[in-house]
Amino acid sequence: MPGQQTERRSPAYLDIARDLGEDIGRGRFPVGQNLPSERRLATVYGVNRQTVRAALQHLRTQGLVAGDHLGTYVLSPREGRAARPPAGPAPTHGFPGSFLRPARPAAGIGRLLRRPPEHWAATALELPPERAALAYDHRLKDEDGRTLQSASSWFAPVLTLLLPGLGRSAWALGEDAEAGREADLAELYGWAATAGLRLRAADRVQLARDTAEDEPPGGLEVRRTIADQHGRTLIGTVFRIADEQAELRYADSQALLPGDTRPRTPGAARRIAEPDRAVLNSWASPNAPDRGLALRARIVLACEHASAEEAAGRLGHSAQLVAAWRDRFRAGGLQALEASPRRGRPRSR
Repeated sequence: MPGQQTERRSPAYLDIARDLGEDIGRGRFPVGQNLPSERRLATVYGVNRQTVRAALQHLRTQGLVAGDHLGTYVLSPREGRAARPPAGPAPTHGFPGSFLRPARPAAGIGRLLRRPPEHWAATALELPPERAALAYDHRLKDEDGRTLQSASSWFAPVLTLLLPGLGRSAWALGEDAEAGREADLAELYGWAATAGLRLRAADRVQLARDTAEDEPPGGLEVRRTIADQHGRTLIGTVFRIADEQAELRYADSQALLPGDTRPRTPGAARRIAEPDRAVLNSWASPNAPDRGLALRARIVLACEHASAEEAAGRLGHSAQLVAAWRDRFRAGGLQALEASPRRGRPRSR
């Protein structure tokens, strides 16, 4: 009804990810053991499997779980991230991102519109520079209303087909295409993960040019292009950041974005603790009653000084299977080998 405010709810996949993350933090799903299957989770939460996949991908980006052909299993702090969701509220902005100093609070405001791209973006996205294209303006403002960071993005037309959420937002523009309308695309990376896109960003940093009235004065300008696993450039964004607010940190020139689902890179060989070795040798005995457990133990022992491919050749099994059980042992120890890959049930809602 006009004039009536409705409470804004978070996307379903974030609610599911938060729920599962809390269960992981409480130890309901032990380290190294699988979460319930996608089908089971979809039934429990009353959603489709795409929503469940987005939730699991969100947990992967947080470092709480990893996945392989045996399922999605829980990681431990030894894997580099805490197996408990971070405390405090969720970030107020996702896409397009932020280069502000972490201690500086800011609120994001976004507007979807159509306008001609800047020349560099038109070249990267193969768009006619004089023709209006789908664009997104985003501003991060402080409590006094000052713009700390501006971001202007343009999208390749194919992206509205690949991401239904973006397509619906573009269709809703209607006659407001030039003036634009307020929109929130913070979950765009989540949409991309659901669609099976693995995104990678390349940034070019330079001193900011003369800026418009609603942009931060001086500072830095970052031109970001985002491509998928097929090499298609899908998004071009220019960030302009006030110089006293900028904090740029790069591990390399090809930063991975949330939603990347590449297989985890195996770590270096790790020595097995002597008490664990004794148990593994007993499990791996030719006369062991549990053949499945015996195979898992032999895999772990074989991988101590060999790669998954080398161990697979010796054992006569696939490298995929060998790597899966090796990584589970590294995440959860002996208890991870004892568990069935499909063990565990979510609580009823």
